[in-house]
Amino acid sequence: MSRKHGSKSDVDYKARLEYKLYLARENPEPVFDVSECALKNVPSGIYSLCKVFRKKILLIYDNKLSSLSGGGALSDLSLLTVLDIHRNEFTALPADIKYLSSLKELYLQDNNIRKLPNEIVSLNKLTILNVSRNNLKQLPDGIGQLQQLNTLDISHNKPLHKLPKSLGYAQQLTNLNIEGLDLSYPCQDILDGGTIVIVAFLANESGIEYSPESSVSETDITMDTSSEDMQTVYHNKSNDVQAALQKLNEIKEHRQNALLEVEKNIKQQQEYEIEVQSMLKAHRKKLLEDVALQQVQLEQELEKVQQERDTNRSRLLSYIYNAEREADNVIKEFLRNSEEERQSQAELVEREKQEEMQLLSSCHSEQFMLRTKDTLYAMEKLLEEEMCRARKWEEHTKNRDYTVQSLLTLEVRNNDHLAQIMHDQEKSRQDLVDRLRQDEVLQKAAVAALLERSDTRSWSIIQQMNLVQSQLAALTNIELERRKLEINQQLNEIADKRVTLTAILIDLLEQQKNRRDQLLETINTIEQQRCISNMRRGSLFWLMQYQSLMEARPQGLLEMLEPTLVRHVAIAGALHCLPFLATLPSLLPNISDEQLKNIGINCENDRAAIMLAVENYLAEIKMSDFRSPITASAPFEEASTSDQDYNSIQNVNMIECVICLDLQCEVIFLPCGHFCCCSACAEKVPAECPMCRSSIERKVRVVQP
Repeated sequence: MSRKHGSKSDVDYKARLEYKLYLARENPEPVFDVSECALKNVPSGIYSLCKVFRKKILLIYDNKLSSLSGGGALSDLSLLTVLDIHRNEFTALPADIKYLSSLKELYLQDNNIRKLPNEIVSLNKLTILNVSRNNLKQLPDGIGQLQQLNTLDISHNKPLHKLPKSLGYAQQLTNLNIEGLDLSYPCQDILDGGTIVIVAFLANESGIEYSPESSVSETDITMDTSSEDMQTVYHNKSNDVQAALQKLNEIKEHRQNALLEVEKNIKQQQEYEIEVQSMLKAHRKKLLEDVALQQVQLEQELEKVQQERDTNRSRLLSYIYNAEREADNVIKEFLRNSEEERQSQAELVEREKQEEMQLLSSCHSEQFMLRTKDTLYAMEKLLEEEMCRARKWEEHTKNRDYTVQSLLTLEVRNNDHLAQIMHDQEKSRQDLVDRLRQDEVLQKAAVAALLERSDTRSWSIIQQMNLVQSQLAALTNIELERRKLEINQQLNEIADKRVTLTAILIDLLEQQKNRRDQLLETINTIEQQRCISNMRRGSLFWLMQYQSLMEARPQGLLEMLEPTLVRHVAIAGALHCLPFLATLPSLLPNISDEQLKNIGINCENDRAAIMLAVENYLAEIKMSDFRSPITASAPFEEASTSDQDYNSIQNVNMIECVICLDLQCEVIFLPCGHFCCCSACAEKVPAECPMCRSSIERKVRVVQP
């Protein structure tokens, strides 16, 4: 259908709708037109008005409708022959579409319809169905029941890929538009044949014979004629609507200007209305005469059109017969060519197989020859390698025999020498034991050393001294690095810390000296008791005292605790809790506050300090394995500590002697606290520290393990 597109800007759609509803009521023509009114819902009562005024054509195109509900019951449209709802926003049609039993033309193009309802096949008088430019995925399976359908437009439905076989039943179909479709069924050869070939193919697929009727009934001719007339009416109506809207706007402007002069023009208006009525009567009479004349002319034209249709139909039948005959010839020719091509392809395949077998046999023979050559070459190479390996094995055997003989001779000599050394060592040990049993002074010194080693207070003082000495070594190292880099910042803070640590170290040395004096007093007391008691006078007295100390000594307390762990416990301020921490290594790494309570640590602050020390100890194990340990001893002038004390010193970086720049530092000067000289250079230093030039009152040696 043609229609006139106008500018949609500045259009009063409400006024246009009112005017079209007015025309639908007053106009005797069977057309109800509410198109191009920007409708979102069908106006209420539209369907009942169509029934009352016996309208056969309903035009609702170019709106914004998404549903046919709202206008009433679709069963009121039973007289409708043409329904045009194209260019809207429909996504589906209601099942009540089946009540439009007289519908012959249905225009649904330019919507968003995804599926047609199966009830559409009940429209058995439908001749034109246009569903182009939608989103159809498939056509109804029973679409072949539309026996009167002669025009079907399904173009530009991209999701549609297949035509239903039942379309072969619609044998009156002469115009099938499939433009813009990507169909997989039927095949492209059938689609290229046109509508008749497609319908004939689908009829054959459905198991029926394609035999369109030999003549078209007069009802069909009348329907086609009326369809052409309706198209003319649509065109004229569209023009009338535009003209009427323009006139309506002019009348509104005229009324607005005439409101000020209403009273003045009342009489003139009355006279004008009387004249208009008389003119309307005359016009109506003339219109009836013209309608009668036009009806006569229309009947004559209908007769001419019917004659032309009969002629065209006979021509169409002859054309269809010729087309069918040509199609049969084309199909036969195609089948014959296909058979010849298949035979030629079979011959080519057989020939290719023979050539392939010949080529394969030649390749096999060549491959066998090459494999034989490779095998012979590999055998020759293997024999050469075996001969070379045999020669090398003989040489290796000779060398091995000579080496074994030499080793045996050397081993005999070493065994003799080792036996002599063991004998000398056993003899020296026996002499030392005999001397120790006879020399009470040595026995007394051993008892004093064991007593000091077993004393927890002495051990605690040594641990604290080791900690302070390691910190002094670290501060000296930092000061040297800063002086090398000429960084003078924070040197005063480092000096203050060093002086504080030096004071602590001097105090600890004093405590160690006092503790040793106390232990010597204990030894003297034991010796006095020996003089009082006659029973203990004998050469084995001090050996018995040593054995008593060994038996009374708490085993596993100091030996089981690692020096690093003890150092962290000392830093945390919980060194006095060490007697309770014999089982601490077995609780690592997951230790809780409740476990510390169970081993006897009742003070909450002590438990928190031990937890912090354990955390720092575990972190140091992971991060500081690469550092080398150093061990601090007693003062340089005094006897050094025992070997077990060496193992409990903190790890620090080794520092070169600032004098010889060769050996590592081993001596701490007091009271300045610098760790800057080796033992050889420290003996040569008279009275001043080589780093700060302060006087030296005391020297403490740090022994490296």
